[in-house]
Amino acid sequence: MPPETLVVDVSREELHSVEPAVEAFEARGSFEVEIRNHGRAVHVHCNVDDELSRVARLTETNHFVETESSTRFRVEIRDGPRPVSGALRFVAAYGAQEAAVPVTVRDPASVPMGERASVTPAETGTDTAGANSSASPDLSGLVPGRDDAPVLAMAGVALLIALLAMALTNGTVVMLGVGAVLIGILVAVVVLLR
Repeated sequence: MPPETLVVDVSREELHSVEPAVEAFEARGSFEVEIRNHGRAVHVHCNVDDELSRVARLTETNHFVETESSTRFRVEIRDGPRPVSGALRFVAAYGAQEAAVPVTVRDPASVPMGERASVTPAETGTDTAGANSSASPDLSGLVPGRDDAPVLAMAGVALLIALLAMALTNGTVVMLGVGAVLIGILVAVVVLLR
């Protein structure tokens, strides 16, 4: 599987503006960054914050991007704790403009259903100016440090419904069916919490 690419546009809207193509980026291993310059030649400095630097290392930090061209560099991801969240920062024209992209490095073995590598502003309906704000509610805060918090919350609701059905019915077959559902939910929760 080829690495994902984080794209950052420079000088697209105004001279030396720095506009990441996504609001947030997720990776499970090393990935590429492409800086696309839409204007005059410019110097772009890149760095990772302290949290992300625990596992991420830039192959290069200073880039000179020619007029109307692009350059690529690699972000090496080392072994370490997962998930790790931090920011990859881009500064153009010696500090004239800057932007940060929240980056989360996940365990390569974990692939939660429906997860995407990145979220584009068009998909969320927000602009890149609010890169630190979230367009949709972040349910992972219900269980700190967990990506599967929404699944756990749904399992809790299903558990409550099953218990309510068990309390309101008298039939043996219904009780056995509800009991089987309860056991399935409990097994699923145990597997998720491992």
